[in-house]
Order: sequence, then structure tokens, then C-alpha cells
Amino acid sequence: MNTNNQQIIEQMFHNYASGNMSAVLACFDKDIVWSRPGAPFIPFSGTFTGIEEVTKMFAVQATTISIQKFLPEKICTNDDTVVVLGNDEANVIATGKTYATKWVQAFTLKDEKIIDVQVYLDTKAIADAFVS
Repeated sequence: MNTNNQQIIEQMFHNYASGNMSAVLACFDKDIVWSRPGAPFIPFSGTFTGIEEVTKMFAVQATTISIQKFLPEKICTNDDTVVVLGNDEANVIATGKTYATKWVQAFTLKDEKIIDVQVYLDTKAIADAFVS
């Protein structure tokens, strides 16, 4: 088990919770690939390649939803992979609707940088909140 990789992910989540996005982004490799499923009208779903696209994805997320709760609950680590189970609740700004979902985020690290993120969650709950 690579405890340093787990510590990197724990610190990244701490920085995200405190709003320190520059510290969050510093955890990613410049060639990061972030994949999040979802309907095309969910503006922060899709595959984002490179730090610039991931930065834009976070900016879009910040302007389209208001996160009410974001809770990582369990972290599992195996060598270069760290998997986090959690849940969140957010309001969609454009519709005023709220969604709540459980999620899994799988992180792959290399040389103490995150190189790949796969997000798994209830996309229907989120999509329903984006529809007027």
C-alpha cells in the first residue's frame, strides 16, 4: 500500500473543502485525464484532458452548482490507485433544483501526481436537477 498516495488524495479533498483550488490543481499532472459520465447538458460531465481542461471543468462546476455537502466517506488504497467513496448534495443554479448522489472516484497516481480520475455516480439524479 502506498500511504503517500493516500495522503495526497486526503490533502486534495481537504483543499477542495476549504476552497483552495490552486492547491487542488497542484495535485494533478499536466496531462491529467478526468472522466465523469453524464448527459451532454450537464456542463461538467465528459472527459477532460490536460490541466487546462480540468481547470475549466472546475470553473464551470463552480458557476452551475452550489455544493451543499461534499463528503468523502471511505478511502481505499492499492499501490498507485486510490479509490474514494462518498456522497454529495448540490443545488443547480439555473433550475433551483437539488440533487443528492453517492459517488466513487478512482485516482491513479504516478510520481506523486494524479494522472487519471474516473468518477462513477448517479447521473440521472444530476440530469433531473438540470432539467427545467
